[in-house]
Amino acid sequence: MWYASLGQAHQITLLAINPKTGRVRRRRGNLALAVAAGVLAELALQERVSLVDKKVLVHDSRPTEDPLLDIMLGILEHQPDRRPARILSDARNVYMNQALGDLVSNGWAKMTSTSDLLGARYQVVDLDHLARIRDLAAQGLRDPDQASTRAVVLGGLASILSLTAELAPELGWRQRAAVQGKLSKRDWVVKSVRDVVSARAAAAASAAS
Repeated sequence: MWYASLGQAHQITLLAINPKTGRVRRRRGNLALAVAAGVLAELALQERVSLVDKKVLVHDSRPTEDPLLDIMLGILEHQPDRRPARILSDARNVYMNQALGDLVSNGWAKMTSTSDLLGARYQVVDLDHLARIRDLAAQGLRDPDQASTRAVVLGGLASILSLTAELAPELGWRQRAAVQGKLSKRDWVVKSVRDVVSARAAAAASAAS
């Protein structure tokens, strides 16, 4: 099954495609953060990196045959500041653009309009498998205490893109707020990306006041 071979970054990119319009939902730059976090989380899930003394420690830098993972491993090799927040903040659009290109080149999605990667419209090739990815994210959102780590990470990244109401519509706003806290406690990558989003929001509010 092709969806099973997709890492967290590719899965969150698929979820970011609006099922009605085919447009990529960037959520004020949060998609770039979420995809970068997906790459970091996938490396952690494969036990290639871990968090030690609040910094990312690389255990295995050998090529993975996944361009997204190999890009990050190469950057980590030469990055002196390996705090997760710094890694994610420095990512910009590198991983997001690569992930969108991978979806098309691997036949997981096809472009239905002629434009650049971010401005194009996309159609997911296999909607049944997309539904399974959506269900995985929903598991993390509905039961962050008991869901698998993969479900927790994907659910956490989906919440960064404000997809909680879409994936788990039965959750009220209080439940959604509680879930965000639990997801951050379950996984250090989810906590790191939420910290970056919160810091950016605080900075924007301060600048506007």
